Amino acid sequence: MLKAPDSLPFIGLNMSIPPPSGDAPGEAVAPLAYIDAIAGADGIPICIPPYQDYRQLREIITFLNGFIFIGGADYRPEHYGGHPQPEEELMHPRRDHFDIALARFILEETDLPVLGICGGCQLLTIARGGALIQDIGTECTAADGDAPLPHSRQDREKQGKEAPLFRHPVRFTPHSLAARATGTPPGAMLATNSFHHQAIHPDRLGKYLIASAWSADGIIEAIEPAPGSPWAASGRFVLGLQWHPERMQDEAAHRQPFLDLVQAAANTRVSNG
Repeated sequence: MLKAPDSLPFIGLNMSIPPPSGDAPGEAVAPLAYIDAIAGADGIPICIPPYQDYRQLREIITFLNGFIFIGGADYRPEHYGGHPQPEEELMHPRRDHFDIALARFILEETDLPVLGICGGCQLLTIARGGALIQDIGTECTAADGDAPLPHSRQDREKQGKEAPLFRHPVRFTPHSLAARATGTPPGAMLATNSFHHQAIHPDRLGKYLIASAWSADGIIEAIEPAPGSPWAASGRFVLGLQWHPERMQDEAAHRQPFLDLVQAAANTRVSNG
């Protein structure tokens, strides 16, 4: 079995399947921003391709110390009781089904520390029986009755607000895992990027999960173990962030989630012998 050096835990991450180009064979890819963020936090990134034989999952996971679920296109709504919507851009079915199986296995059958980013945050909810808002722009109204923030690039383009460095503020539950993992003190807010048109449904977050951060229009921006849940009782690191911190690594607040995940992975390895 592979063994990581004592100070460098193995951090797995799932992979995307881009749309095919002509007659070229399909391929699985991992964005470099995730790889660099893991390596920058002193973890060893291990890319896990979307296997077709789920029976191999246990063998794949045994040498990992932590896991990051990356972003991507939309998961199929049948996973959470939804119906197809014209605004959805569905991911490749092979990745879709593999990710669901992988997330359920890691969350239910292991104690690995987990970080879910954007679509990966939504995946944590789906895997635990939660549901999504399938399109923020058509389904949501802000608390003040106005239109919601333009969370996706497409919505910003429609409103003429697209900018490479678009950000919006996020508020946190004080002292929550999400607040600690971004170094956000009580009462403060954090500026984040935004590249999602879907969001976690506030009435169906999934088993053991609770919301701990929101944008100004009430969209959930972070999830973590609910107080009293087995994950909270054991101190398990499970964190979902709706933004893309891997694209903001020049700022300490957005590097910290990766540092905390890698540290939790190192601690988990030690506790497991």
